[in-house]
Amino acid sequence: MKSFKEQLEEDFDSTFFNPAEFAETHLINDISVLVVVDNDTIMELNLGKNADADGIFTDDKMFFVQKKDLYFEPVAGQHMKFDGEYYVVSNVVEDFGGYTIVLTGNED
Repeated sequence: MKSFKEQLEEDFDSTFFNPAEFAETHLINDISVLVVVDNDTIMELNLGKNADADGIFTDDKMFFVQKKDLYFEPVAGQHMKFDGEYYVVSNVVEDFGGYTIVLTGNED
């Protein structure tokens, strides 16, 4: 009998991080990785495209990625290249063998 953790990891691979279901291939630091982008939640949290006091727009992104697919441990303040654009990692939450990452970048 599988443990809860083993079943959860299997579900991540077979459903959540399955490209036929939720996952999409994106480039993180020029390496192709399966991620689940969550634009709906970021907009609900009002973290999407916002203007600061100086009128500079930011373009925020939130996604889920499995730890095993990254060659590094992401931390807040770190720079990350996502699909050819540079962002700053503004938040990282480690959960169930993966990361929820929020990126912040300036819009041109």
